Amino acid sequence: MLGLRLDAMHVVLAGALLTASLQPSAAADGREAGQAILERNCSRCHAVVAGQPSPLAEAPNLYTVLGTYPWERLEVELSEGIGSRHKDMPQIQFSIEDIESIYYYLHDRSPDAESRRPQ
Repeated sequence: MLGLRLDAMHVVLAGALLTASLQPSAAADGREAGQAILERNCSRCHAVVAGQPSPLAEAPNLYTVLGTYPWERLEVELSEGIGSRHKDMPQIQFSIEDIESIYYYLHDRSPDAESRRPQ
């Protein structure tokens, strides 16, 4: 009886470990979500991937511009809505969860990202 209980416990433990190993890290999820949020809300005019030109020539690449912002500035700008310099740009107020995802996307590839990550 004890042997069967231990075998069942090993099966459950092995299943839990397999499930955990198949799930992507939270940081990877955040990066993917951040890119998707920028693509959904901003890519009509702005490039959201490093090195790509923006569809609207006068619109800056958001990966380049926002990627220089420390956490505090990004949080303020995106939660209050970045001020538009022209009438066609919508003022979007992002949730704190969206801002965190955007932050991780923008700073993941930055050489000094660890020093700027939110605490």
